[in-house]
Amino acid sequence: MPPSRPYLRVAGLLSILAGLGISLALMFAAGRRQPSIFLMVLFTLWVASPFVGLGLADRFSHRFPGAMGTPLYVLMVLIAAGSLAFYTNVIPMPEGAKTAAVYLMVPLASWVLITLMLGVATRSGRGTERVGS
Repeated sequence: MPPSRPYLRVAGLLSILAGLGISLALMFAAGRRQPSIFLMVLFTLWVASPFVGLGLADRFSHRFPGAMGTPLYVLMVLIAAGSLAFYTNVIPMPEGAKTAAVYLMVPLASWVLITLMLGVATRSGRGTERVGS
């Protein structure tokens, strides 16, 4: 790990861990009256997927050096912060309000952002300075 940027990887990994835990806690709180266990499992997998994807991107980043490094770790922080910003807006909604759309759209938007940013980083060659393994 280069001595000038070891904090980026740590901040990114801590962000996705915290983002995953808090996002799932907020989702379970919003869906506490949902009678379908199958539906809750599907939502859990969907809400967790961007965080797991970013973690896997870090894990296998040695295979794609052009897309990794600083862009990946900044993206981790942005996805976690953005997800929590949207999910915390669901909390003040009145009982019985339809909150599922938020938990469907935020992961979708996260995946679009992940795909775009890592694609741009790969094509432009930025991020070739690996911040860790």
